[in-house]
Amino acid sequence: MKTKKPKIAIFGAGIAGLTCAYLLKKDGYDVTVYEKRPDVGGRFSVFETEGVYINKGALMYAPKLNPHFASLINELGIESERLTLSRFALIIGDKITGLNNFAMFKSGLFSLFDYLKWLKLKRFIRELDFRLESYDERLEELHQYSLQEFCEKKMGFNKKLIDYIVQPFSSFGYIDPPYIAADHGLFLFAYGDTELRVPIKGMSAVTDELHNKLNGYVKLNTSVKEVKQSKKGGFSVVLEEKGKAALVKKNYDYCIFATGQASLNKIVPGIDFQIPITKTRGLIFEAKCPQFNPYDVLLFSKYNNTHGVHGGEVKRLPDGRSICGIFLYHPKGNVEKVFGKVKILPKVGWSPAITLIPPKSSLRDVLTPIPNLYVVGDFYRLPCIESCVYTAKKVAETIKII
Repeated sequence: MKTKKPKIAIFGAGIAGLTCAYLLKKDGYDVTVYEKRPDVGGRFSVFETEGVYINKGALMYAPKLNPHFASLINELGIESERLTLSRFALIIGDKITGLNNFAMFKSGLFSLFDYLKWLKLKRFIRELDFRLESYDERLEELHQYSLQEFCEKKMGFNKKLIDYIVQPFSSFGYIDPPYIAADHGLFLFAYGDTELRVPIKGMSAVTDELHNKLNGYVKLNTSVKEVKQSKKGGFSVVLEEKGKAALVKKNYDYCIFATGQASLNKIVPGIDFQIPITKTRGLIFEAKCPQFNPYDVLLFSKYNNTHGVHGGEVKRLPDGRSICGIFLYHPKGNVEKVFGKVKILPKVGWSPAITLIPPKSSLRDVLTPIPNLYVVGDFYRLPCIESCVYTAKKVAETIKII
């Protein structure tokens, strides 16, 4: 007699929730994904205008650093293109350089001694194994330091190197070097020394294709209000559909949260899932900025920064205009100080960006104190898109062997 597979509810239709649903659905599980917004994607959403795709969140991925994510993209058949570091700009004050070794050496921003220290750090990072399933023990030791402490005490970096190089790279995590653990900070550094790729139609191509694969199993405009354990086992779930007055109650055998810890604490009493989240604000705008024509990605140091612009991507149109997706260091950042007169398209908002991993912080796993209730997302060890896909796989595999 064929055993009936359990019913599973997943809350949140970002990359983590959709990946988990996709993996479970492939094995025949009865899965429903609930998303409170009118579309899927979360931080993978993309703004499209005049044939240009601007990412509102994650900008790229690195096959070496994000092997699970890269495998998912390949499985889904999503086309991507390579980004080259010579087209990444590091802007410090009024000086600009590409991020490739040759451009950094020629920039005049660093002495030969400082440049060699930077190369020494890059060699050290290349020796580390950042794969989540085979965690390098050296990263455990690095986790006890902040990124700034490690670079100063272990690498001998001076203030100039911290300001010019370390801070811009830690800003990939929207945080400054004293507040991020060295293991996560060096992981972010590694993006500047490996192959980088981006889906041709933006990062949302991944979540859009997952949505297509889950056709009929994703319920949009539906938020979860409460989840309670049932006396007979499983969970009683209360849902609210936009535009409908009456709440809906459904029963599930498993619940998986991909909504962020703030939502989880409110919805499931007794769950303590306090994880700090960095925040960012972004703008998408049209501008004429020929000074940045050689570059696709801009990264502004906080040092000698009077405008508050953090960085982002620039896509050029044939008529000389550029469409820019730019994040700010603070809400009062002034993009016109950098790009001249701009035409604002959508604002991305002052919103959660990525999980913060402070030095000496404890590890958060996918399990919760409640059996058969799991969490997936970017919180696992080295927050990024890889963590989202890895935790989704981990939960899917856990359910399959129960």
